[in-house]
Amino acid sequence: MLRRNICKRSMHTVPKLIQIKELSQNGIPKIYSANGFNTVWTNYQKYLCDKLTLATSGSTLESYYPFHIMLNTAKKPFQSNIFNLASGIHNNHLFIENILPVKENETNQPSSLLLNRIEESFDLNWDELKQDIVKLIDKKIVGQGWFFLIENSNKEIHYLFLQNNGTPYYFPRNQLFDLNTPINLNEYNHLEKMKTILSEQNKDKNKKIKDWSMPLISINLWDQAYLPDYGVGKRSEYVKNVLDNLNWNVINNRLYK
Repeated sequence: MLRRNICKRSMHTVPKLIQIKELSQNGIPKIYSANGFNTVWTNYQKYLCDKLTLATSGSTLESYYPFHIMLNTAKKPFQSNIFNLASGIHNNHLFIENILPVKENETNQPSSLLLNRIEESFDLNWDELKQDIVKLIDKKIVGQGWFFLIENSNKEIHYLFLQNNGTPYYFPRNQLFDLNTPINLNEYNHLEKMKTILSEQNKDKNKKIKDWSMPLISINLWDQAYLPDYGVGKRSEYVKNVLDNLNWNVINNRLYK
């Protein structure tokens, strides 16, 4: 008698947060009301997960985690719809993690290692860097997108301003520029450089691109992340509140990993 292994299709669901009941009722202090939190996490994250489940149904991707789906589809333009869903889910999870409230008995300070790296990379202290980030986000992300503070393979700290659902993990899909609008000469040269690097790798399969970055801080800049609580024209206030109330225990752990 033959035995058949039956595999159950994976349903993508919103990751469980330990404090979810309290967060749903009270929101995140100094950042989100209960309505604001439920919009950006409970409702929108579920919407993305449901869409990803439908988009991967019947394919080899249906049992993968969103992170692995994002990496698997990043180099495949014909799967951009799946990439954007998976990347949005992963980015939003990183964002909510780094603003979760800290327990009363826990300290919440950036590590001295991170502060030193910031000063080495930007010649700014943390308070000065926060002001710089707020100004640059207002200038560089006009529509939907993400801000990331990342650590690269050389242990340097950098900004990433990503359009739509770009990812910090694979540089050709950072989506640093909105290609629906005119780009300047520096942006064009950057795109040409990326094209050359990828072309060289395609010619020589043994030549691997040494490019990776570890996201340390994530900020959701999509409309649903701030409009319910802050309204139109107050995104900078929202960004400032996020930067003033980060969960440093989560961020420090990302740096050490």
